[in-house]
Amino acid sequence: MIKRLIALSMIMFVSTTSSFAASSLEKEIKTDLTSFNGKVGVFAKNLKTGRSYRFKDDDVFPAASTSKLIVSLATYKYLYPAAPKEKKDEYDYGVNVMMTVSDNEYFSAFLSEFDDRNRNELAKTVKDLGLRKTQIHSESAFNRYQYHSVTTAYEMGRVLETIYRDKYIAKDKTRLMKHELRNSIFQDEIPRHMETPVVHKIGQLNNVLCDVGIIEDGHAPILVSVYTLTDDESYASDFIATIAAKLYNALR
Repeated sequence: MIKRLIALSMIMFVSTTSSFAASSLEKEIKTDLTSFNGKVGVFAKNLKTGRSYRFKDDDVFPAASTSKLIVSLATYKYLYPAAPKEKKDEYDYGVNVMMTVSDNEYFSAFLSEFDDRNRNELAKTVKDLGLRKTQIHSESAFNRYQYHSVTTAYEMGRVLETIYRDKYIAKDKTRLMKHELRNSIFQDEIPRHMETPVVHKIGQLNNVLCDVGIIEDGHAPILVSVYTLTDDESYASDFIATIAAKLYNALR
């Protein structure tokens, strides 16, 4: 379902569960990644077959607003259950605007609430999800990386897959999050060359642009997680859109 302006040839796979066979498209993807003007990490996976592609997917990057996925899960896991109805409505609305417009006011409010509770619930959520390098709203991360929230392409891909498969929190909440992520106002990165729904969350800071998404074409959902560090935002946006299209074509 790729627009004709970047139409890509289909790829035949050997029998493997971990990665796709050598091909001209795979070589093209590798060339694109190794020649990226900056730092890039990629994890992509066919969620039906398990085939995957990895490039520096374990390297640590600033999480930027993709950290809102984990904060939303933590909110539903630890804040939501015992809250009165009015407060639950506020949590639902806050998650909604964090997913659709990447709202920072609710994000800050939720972080403050976690701080006030002093129960390390964000760290618990990271541990619950089995993430080794991801840290959210962490002084330790800031001391080491100069960012309070960090992750890897692989680990944030796992977070989105958890949401997509309706795991960790109640299914009605993951399904609500997926609906909101499909309707994000941000369409310039992974969704740009797609003519099919994309469940995705972008993140952006100075010199940082990332997007983690699942492309739904009615056959096999394709997860693509791309993190970049470069001083050219337009270049990074074009790169993410193009590499996502190539990975989708390679893995579908």
